[in-house]
Amino acid sequence: MTTPRPARRAPEDPHAILSPFDVMDAPELAALVLLEHAIEVAWVAVLAQHVELLDSEAPFMRAPQPGADLTTPFFDSAHALTLVLRRYRAAVTQAAASRDVSRNDGFAFGPNDDNV
Repeated sequence: MTTPRPARRAPEDPHAILSPFDVMDAPELAALVLLEHAIEVAWVAVLAQHVELLDSEAPFMRAPQPGADLTTPFFDSAHALTLVLRRYRAAVTQAAASRDVSRNDGFAFGPNDDNV
């Protein structure tokens, strides 16, 4: 009988789903979201390479992999960068929203247009 693995916790902050309007208002948001996804992919790849970090008694252990001594600094840096990116994304989103309070959210005609 195998021991059940601990439950995974939910992500702290789901990645933003950008609309074309979001990118029009603040194009840098696209780059920030891309960086967040790239960090997540790198995180998963490092964990896949260093299975012992997930489970020290995993039945599918391999020979020690190069870079094992860099995993802790990598995860520390990746976490710190993720926090900075989230704060920056929030600041950019807030600034874009305050700059463009008059945007009509895609309607062809505004409520005060004579063509309505």
